[in-house]
Amino acid sequence: MDDQDPTLPSGNPPVIDPPIPPLNTDQPAEPAPDTSSYFEKLLLLVPSDMIAGYLALDGILKSLPEISLSIYWAVFSSMLVLTPLYIWFKPAENSILRCSRKFRLITGTISFAVWVFALGGPFSATFESYQPVYGSLLLVITTLTIPVFEKIADRFKF
Repeated sequence: MDDQDPTLPSGNPPVIDPPIPPLNTDQPAEPAPDTSSYFEKLLLLVPSDMIAGYLALDGILKSLPEISLSIYWAVFSSMLVLTPLYIWFKPAENSILRCSRKFRLITGTISFAVWVFALGGPFSATFESYQPVYGSLLLVITTLTIPVFEKIADRFKF
């Protein structure tokens, strides 16, 4: 019969992890390379929060039985004005971007307007000649040119 108390250690020695070697502090740390992908940068330059807010408001407006065209334009205009303010006061999460705040304000505001145009927004209700393909084309062109303009802005310190 084994009368050993289970709370007492057994006869086996405890297992000890090997020591962690010290860091080599004699060499200076190398700066981290810019490994930010195009997609990561694009997500920070396009104001997705403002686009989501506009989509929510657009859904509310579309659920109403009748909506005045001026209200539709007022919602778009107010969101367009709020976009640079939102980008300006948004908490800093743009550590991977090397472009200036001015560039982010301009790019974000243009991106918001292009997204609303691509979604139709008040443009489709106002202009009979509006076709969704126009918005899609403009959205693709804008999305592809943002990183080009970012490189130019970074080079000229804009």
